Amino acid sequence: MKKMSMNASANVLSHATGAGYRYTRLIGTGGIGSGMLFQLKDEHTLGRNESRLGVLTDSRDFCKLHIICHYPAVLLGGGGFAVYPIGKVGKDAEGFALLAQLEDTGMSIAHVNIAEAARTLFSVCFQYPDLSGGNITTSNSASGLVSALDIGHALQELPPGEGELVLAAPEVPIEARIALLAAGRARGSFTVASVLAAEAEAFGRLGGYGLTDLLAVNREEAHRIAGLEEACEDGGTIAKRCYNVLKTEQPTIRLIMTDGEDGCYSCEGDRIIHTPSLQVAAVSSAGAGDALLGGVISGLCCGLPFMKDHSADAIFGETPLSSAVELGVLLAALSVTSPHSIHPNADVRLLRSIASENDLALGDAFRRMLQLEEESEDGV
Repeated sequence: MKKMSMNASANVLSHATGAGYRYTRLIGTGGIGSGMLFQLKDEHTLGRNESRLGVLTDSRDFCKLHIICHYPAVLLGGGGFAVYPIGKVGKDAEGFALLAQLEDTGMSIAHVNIAEAARTLFSVCFQYPDLSGGNITTSNSASGLVSALDIGHALQELPPGEGELVLAAPEVPIEARIALLAAGRARGSFTVASVLAAEAEAFGRLGGYGLTDLLAVNREEAHRIAGLEEACEDGGTIAKRCYNVLKTEQPTIRLIMTDGEDGCYSCEGDRIIHTPSLQVAAVSSAGAGDALLGGVISGLCCGLPFMKDHSADAIFGETPLSSAVELGVLLAALSVTSPHSIHPNADVRLLRSIASENDLALGDAFRRMLQLEEESEDGV
């Protein structure tokens, strides 16, 4: 009989084969900000002219770039992985607090500038009793001032190197994100992007999809990219239609489409695989999709394949975990156990714990990544 033991001092993900990380740094642009969360008591969708009472919670909300980058910084930073956000915050208390938080997790703030004439990006989120929800985010914030020129200046101070990812996240102007993706493509970087539903058409018109190696979207965003006018209940159909559109722009693109509590769809080559979510006692779903992407990026850095090489599991972990997408789903499950859009205590030890508590079988590469070892029950 075998059981699992771990290197108790190791709170960092290791490369799945024992080599160095496939990617050693992440350069990203996107919104940097904070927000508040209201919990609504009624399930019906908030109306256009409706006023409704909600409970103002103590939950802390953050923007996409911060959430996505937080997890590779925490999970890989101890192994020498570097994260360089490019953005702007206001000259206000919120901005200075966010700069401190970025530094506390090991990210560089050398390319996060302070805007004198605009406030830090702020978001008001609302959540229904079933944990779905949305948000309203300021459109005239410091993040809205990030330009292609800012991207160029930052990249001049970050010379091209092997093993680089670039990330273009929402909440900064599309032109700045396109500039980063184009520069990344020219530098030989692996390019990652996400888009909002309202900007899906403009992002494509400016060539964004053609510059992207991995796109991460939710169901609504994929529906918009696919150009579906009719309602569609089947997530697999939406993912397939979206992927087919994307491949006309970038034949080798990979796609992740999150589908709420139903998990996610991953697409690569001629394969589309559904990965169910891990069922946990969820507190808030805010930030779960971004945590999933942060986990996928971390898994790719550790040398995991993007997705499984066989058909989909009926439940999460039906077959041993082996892919970057599954690391993302595991991290998303951990994320929703926190009331905040960034789980403040998420680390490799908690990932090991949630895998153990749910009795998940781990493939050899996945186990090595978590620095778990097999031993016999007598300790040999």
